[in-house]
Amino acid sequence: MGEVIKKEYEIIRTRFHSRVADITEDVADILPEGFSNNIRWNIGHVLVVTEKFLFADKGNLPAQYYEFFAPGTKPSDWTGEVPTIAVLVQQLEKQYNRIKDLPNETFNEKLAEPLLGNHTVGELAVFSCFHESYHLGQIMAMKRTIEASLAKSN
Repeated sequence: MGEVIKKEYEIIRTRFHSRVADITEDVADILPEGFSNNIRWNIGHVLVVTEKFLFADKGNLPAQYYEFFAPGTKPSDWTGEVPTIAVLVQQLEKQYNRIKDLPNETFNEKLAEPLLGNHTVGELAVFSCFHESYHLGQIMAMKRTIEASLAKSN
């Protein structure tokens, strides 16, 4: 199961990286009509949630990230300096390397308590892949909406 999950992450992270690496800081903070969060939040959210699911918040990310990007947060509540897109992308790469380095047996481990209906690390990892794909879809929709809006105003 571990190799299959790692392959899924390879596919998803490669696509995620290719779609977000060229997003500018200005575009990352635009909140298009019809969306509740911006692109920067979605990138950070994927990073934070994957960290929580697979690494149990073991201190790989700055604590402040959870204040910015955890479920239920939103950009309008941010205080302090948020990480740049380049930093978030770099941290996504580092996180992917940590995922690749997990022993395959890790995915068979039972969770202390079920989380979102998942009972093992592997089940949670599969959900995490879905979660990441969902947010990539949101990012792509926002990007298209923003690009169309900017094209109209030029």
